[in-house]
Amino acid sequence: MKKLTTILAASSLFLMPHMAGAQDAPERVVTVMHAAPGKYLELVEWLAQIDRIRTEAKLAPREIYRHRNGANWDFLVIEPPLVANEDDLMDAAAKKLNIKADPGAFRRIVMDHEDTAVGGPTTGTAILAEMQQ
Repeated sequence: MKKLTTILAASSLFLMPHMAGAQDAPERVVTVMHAAPGKYLELVEWLAQIDRIRTEAKLAPREIYRHRNGANWDFLVIEPPLVANEDDLMDAAAKKLNIKADPGAFRRIVMDHEDTAVGGPTTGTAILAEMQQ
């Protein structure tokens, strides 16, 4: 099932700071994106813009994986754990870089996407130990 959420171009994905897994690793959000027809380059530019904003805000970078072969998606993005006042830091950095928020950008350049909350990294042994508690 595809889950669509509103995402501003000048802000990160909305995350919930939860602790999960045997190693108490912060929860992260993994997003799989499929560019709208003819919008692949614009999506890459949008991803790079968020990278610039995160760098200016001194926030950890996102991990971005580019599709090479197989399933029907273009990018997989793993968000770093959410930090306190992240939205404020992102907004201030975007303002400093003179990047204007474009609330409709994500909807124009992404045909579909799916967000999934994950905990880890961990190991099978750690998961088993947690389950046996």
